[in-house]
Amino acid sequence: MNNESQKSSANDANSTYRSGAAARLSGVPVETLRVWERRYGVTDPTRSERGQRQYSFEDVRRLGLIKQLVDAGNSIGAVAHLDLQQLLGMLSAVANLPATQSQVQVSNGLLRIALVGVMLRQSLINLNPEQSKLSLVQTAFNLKQAELQLKDVKVDVLVVEQGELTAPEEQIPLLNTAQKACQATAVLILYRFASSDAIRQMRLAGFHVARIPADMLEIDHLCRVALARALTLVEQQGRIGRAKKSVTKSDTSRIKRPNAIPARLLDDDNLMHIAKFATSIHCECPRHLVDLLQMLTSFERYSAQCENRNEDDASLHRDLHYTAAHARSALEQALVRVAQAEGIQY
Repeated sequence: MNNESQKSSANDANSTYRSGAAARLSGVPVETLRVWERRYGVTDPTRSERGQRQYSFEDVRRLGLIKQLVDAGNSIGAVAHLDLQQLLGMLSAVANLPATQSQVQVSNGLLRIALVGVMLRQSLINLNPEQSKLSLVQTAFNLKQAELQLKDVKVDVLVVEQGELTAPEEQIPLLNTAQKACQATAVLILYRFASSDAIRQMRLAGFHVARIPADMLEIDHLCRVALARALTLVEQQGRIGRAKKSVTKSDTSRIKRPNAIPARLLDDDNLMHIAKFATSIHCECPRHLVDLLQMLTSFERYSAQCENRNEDDASLHRDLHYTAAHARSALEQALVRVAQAEGIQY
């Protein structure tokens, strides 16, 4: 038995994936992966005889963890060269979990899963336990029946098989209900066909979305990626909640700001003239200041018109409008000084 286990582990270690599969499993788009490799040397994939990139199993695991840490606010430069154990340790801190627990859940420990859908059930049951540590606890026939059929079950990941993602506005409430029923930390949606808009909406709702893989063993890795992202999201939401509590209404009421919004010192014609003149001088500061002012002016108008859901939201946008206007005013004065120093007439 030990020999079989060692042989299986060796097979995992020797598995290779092409760029598309590595990107799908790790959650890192192929274009982003290319940039990370070129600028930061995040991985050094081998090449096939035809020159195609080949990523190892550990490469894919590292990329998935790096993506979670970057999503949590870490710079890619700070994590690009960390090894697997260092990445797991950082993810433990981000998720506020003991390192051993994070490694068990995110790396290669047993994961309890529930499945919505019937097509993948037998394939998941037949997975080699030496290669995949997914434990299928319960199955629901479809999302509408999931609340009843997954009741009183507790799992790490809810896997939802959806042939087509066509109506996210109808499916998202059902997914939330199913997740609550089985107390799943994460939700992995596996689809065959979907529009980019439907995928985007599902991801914005907090679900991990991927095409149904040809190799069922990939579902194990996708579950771990989904769990890592969910743990990161929970911690981020906790931080936001703690930050909101620390800034109470009594605190904000003490922030007294005048209502006056400074008038524009330079209109759009002035800015265009300065930018045009700036191309004829060696110093590029006027052009850069014009670019900044155009962005700030646009944001100032946007924040003044932005839709408000409630009074707290309205107060926040009034503060953004005020801040943008005063930043714009300060930059206008700086640009006037630069224009005068460079002899630019406006």
